Amino acid sequence: MTLKRVPTLLVSAALMVAFSGCQSSGNNPSTQPAASNTPAATAPAPSGPVKIDYWGGWTGPDLETMKGLVDKYNKEQNKVQVEFTSLQWTPLFAKFLTEMKSGHPPDVLAMHPFELGQFTEMGVLDPKTAETVKMNKADYSDYAWGGTFYKGKQYAVPLDVHMHGLYYNKDLFEKAGLSAPPKTGEELIAMAQKLTVDKNGKHPNESGFDDKNVEQYGLGFAMNHHVFYQFFALMNQQNANPFNETMTKVDIDVDKAAKAFGFLQDLVFKYKVVPKGEKSNMDDFVAGKIAMTVDGPWNMPKLEATPNLKWGSSAYPQVFEKQAAWGAAEILTFPLNEKGDPNKKAAAAEFVKWLDKNSGDWAKSGQLPSSNAGMEVAKKMVGRDAFVGSLNSAFLLPAHPKSAQLFSSTAPSPILTAAQDAILNNKNTLEIAKQLKKDMESILADK
Repeated sequence: MTLKRVPTLLVSAALMVAFSGCQSSGNNPSTQPAASNTPAATAPAPSGPVKIDYWGGWTGPDLETMKGLVDKYNKEQNKVQVEFTSLQWTPLFAKFLTEMKSGHPPDVLAMHPFELGQFTEMGVLDPKTAETVKMNKADYSDYAWGGTFYKGKQYAVPLDVHMHGLYYNKDLFEKAGLSAPPKTGEELIAMAQKLTVDKNGKHPNESGFDDKNVEQYGLGFAMNHHVFYQFFALMNQQNANPFNETMTKVDIDVDKAAKAFGFLQDLVFKYKVVPKGEKSNMDDFVAGKIAMTVDGPWNMPKLEATPNLKWGSSAYPQVFEKQAAWGAAEILTFPLNEKGDPNKKAAAAEFVKWLDKNSGDWAKSGQLPSSNAGMEVAKKMVGRDAFVGSLNSAFLLPAHPKSAQLFSSTAPSPILTAAQDAILNNKNTLEIAKQLKKDMESILADK
C-alpha cells in the first residue's frame, strides 16, 4: 500500500445496479471459522503456454517491486505469462466491474479485506479457485489469515499486511536532545513541542512563539482519509470500535469519538505542532521540515532511497487505555468467470502460489508479507521491526457490504467530511462525531 494504496473505492451507482442481482455468501476476518488446513479442491496444473491478467492498485515505490516480481515469474518458466496492470484503486475497481459485466474480468485481482463484503455480495469473486491454492493457516498470522474471509468463507490468498506507525528523524532528535521516539500521547505532544521551532528559535509552549513563521514542525500526518484511520485507532485505544461486518447502524460512542477527534485536532490548533493543511507529510519529512510523521511501511523504499536521511520507526503511540493502530492488508482474489478457460484458472492459482512462496521479495516494497516465511525476511530489514511488532495491536476495518461507501477516500464521503471538519475547519468535535454517525447511518439505511 503506498499511501495511495490505502484501501478505498467508490463504485458508480450504475455498476452497482448492474450487479445487484448477483448474490453470494461470504465471510468476516473477525468471525472466521476453524478452517481446514487442506482445502478439498485441487486445481490441475496449467498446460501452457497460457496468458493471464493480473490487476492491482499499486502506484508508488511498491509498484516497481511488484513489476519486478511479475517479470521474474515470467522469465523463470514458460507455461504461464502474466500481464500486469496497475491503476489507482478506485478506477481499477470501476474498470474491473465494467470488464466483469462484459465477461472479460482479470484472472487475479488484488484488493483489501474491507472490500470483500461488497464484491462477494455482488457475486463477482470465485472462492473455488482460492481453495485450489491449498493454503495452510499455520503459515500466516491470524491477522493476515482472517482478512481473506467473508461470512465464514475464504475468498482470497493473503499477500501483505500494513498499519500506521511513527517515523522520526534521528538527526533532528539528537539536535533537540531526544534519544528515543514517543510511546504515549503525552510524550508525543511534549516531544513535538520541543521539535517545533519558529524563526526566532521559540517553541509552541513558550511565550512569543510565532505560529505564522514556523521553520520546523515536530509532527506531520496525511490530512486526507488517513485522519479517519488515526481516529479509528484512537477509538480502538478506548475499546470503542463501532464498526462490524453485519452492522445495520453505527453505534458510535460520541463522547469517545469526540475525544479521539479532539486529540488530533489539538495537535494542529492547540499545541501547534502539526502544519495546518499539510500537502505531503512524507515529502516534508524527507526534506526535514517535520521531525516525526504518522504513516505506513509502504514509504520505506522512499526513505531508503534518500541520501543522508537518518530515520527510525516506532509503533503508533498509545494515547488512551491500550495500544492500538489502524491496520489493513492486501489480498489476492479470483474474479468469477463461469465461462472462463479452466486452464487460465489453474494458471492463476499457480501464479498466486508462486507469489506466496516468493513473498520475501515483496518485503522490499516496504509492505509486510503475510506469510510467516516472508515476515521473517522483513524482520531483518531496516525499520520494519516497529511495524512487525504492531501486528497484534492493529485493527482492520470490517468487510461490510457497504464499506466502500462508508470508508471511501473519494469525496464526498463521511470520513473525509469528518477529517476536514476536525483538522482544517476546527469544528466542535462532539458535533463532528454526531455528524459522522448520521452520515454513515444514512448510507446503511439506503437500500
